[in-house]
Amino acid sequence: MIPNQLHIFNAVVKNGNFSAAARQLGTSSAAVSKAIATLEKSMSLRLFHRTTRSLALTEDGDDLYRRTGHLVEQLEDQIRLSSDRQQTPSGRLKVNLPDSFGRMMVLPLLPDFLEQYPEIELDLNFDDRIGDLAKEGADVGIGVLNNPESSLIARDFYQLQPVLVASDTYLARHGTPKTPQELAEHNCIAYRSATTGRKFDWSFRQQDQLIQIEPRGNLVVNSISASMKSVELGMGIARIGIGHARNCLQQGCFKRVLEEFEAEPLRIRVYYASRSYLPAKTRVFIDYLLQHAQDDRAIELEEMLNTL
Repeated sequence: MIPNQLHIFNAVVKNGNFSAAARQLGTSSAAVSKAIATLEKSMSLRLFHRTTRSLALTEDGDDLYRRTGHLVEQLEDQIRLSSDRQQTPSGRLKVNLPDSFGRMMVLPLLPDFLEQYPEIELDLNFDDRIGDLAKEGADVGIGVLNNPESSLIARDFYQLQPVLVASDTYLARHGTPKTPQELAEHNCIAYRSATTGRKFDWSFRQQDQLIQIEPRGNLVVNSISASMKSVELGMGIARIGIGHARNCLQQGCFKRVLEEFEAEPLRIRVYYASRSYLPAKTRVFIDYLLQHAQDDRAIELEEMLNTL
């Protein structure tokens, strides 16, 4: 007989602790702990080394996971597939996405999605930090995913074209830089990654060469909204996506700087857990985003055509 606690055992192994597994399974940590204890008793094996601060597989636990983990996942996938074929995509879908980018570029796509799939409940977590999907119980993430060793599936969603912007007030006081090197004489508003804590360098294309400059100034922010407001207040030059700056550029609050030196766009991706089968709610959400996204390059092209 196959123990019905095996799927809970799998969740604990993949998430690394009882609490994260409980969030993924939609139950309590106590229920997960009880299920593991029942499984250990029924198999007469100790599956985990437990302390107050850590949880690690025993040799028997590791052997059990290697032998059965993939089989349990395949069985769960087949059950979900059979169920989804008979049901409308439904249920709670948790999505992690960057704050400003999510509000400005993703949120406007969602009213039509929810109208088309009224049985899906979107749970949106707006956070510039790139979190761990499994540990946070999220189904889908959106952002810059640069880890080539990640087990996640990542699909290109959006090309974000970074541009340098400044206000008329700032440029009138300090002048306009003509080359990336002249930025050393200006107050550059740096952006600090909420994930790594590091400041982003600024990339430029100069005579077919990619060069990077560390922005230097007296202001560092970890919010695109704060960066835009700082530019509007005349505090310096910032590097933000043209999609974020579009309204301010059209209204004359910002001006583009060093436009002829702009580098290639950043790739924003939709990422999700690697598995042979996706629940219907996840699949239709990803397909909808990829079908309806209009990235910065498309926006810029559209604006150029409108001026002809």
